[in-house]
Amino acid sequence: MHEALAKACFEKEAETLKDADAALRRGLILHSREYPVIDVTVQHSKPLRLRMRCDDWDDLPPSIELLNADGTPWKSGLPGGVFHGGPHKNTGLPFICMRGSREYHTHEGHLQDKWDKYRGQDGMGLVGILVQLGNAWRKAVK
Repeated sequence: MHEALAKACFEKEAETLKDADAALRRGLILHSREYPVIDVTVQHSKPLRLRMRCDDWDDLPPSIELLNADGTPWKSGLPGGVFHGGPHKNTGLPFICMRGSREYHTHEGHLQDKWDKYRGQDGMGLVGILVQLGNAWRKAVK
C-alpha cells in the first residue's frame, strides 16, 4: 500500500483515540498515537501495554507487541487464549493470536484465515481490536 494512503487510513481509524480521555473511556491509557504506532496500556490490576505497528494499514493487520506497563518487553507468563507465550516463528516473541493481528494471520496455524475476510468488519478497526484485547486481558487475568 502507498504510505500516504496507509497514513490517511490510520489517522481516520485512530481519530477516536485522539486524547487521553477518549482512551480512558475504553479502559486504555494512551501513550502515543502517531503514525504508524498506537501505544496503549490496558487498565488492570496487572496492566498490559500493547504497541500496535500499523504500517500498511489496512492492507495488513497491525503487528502487536506485548509489553510491561513501563514499555519493557513482556517476560512473565501469559494467561493463554489470545495471549500466546510464543515464540512466534517470524518474531521470536510472545504474540497476540487473534484475528486482526498480523502475528495471527502469519502464524502457520492460521495461514488460510486471511485478513481480507475480516478487514472492514465492525470491531476490526484499530480501536476495535484494542478494545477486544483489553476485554480479553481483563477477563483472562484475575
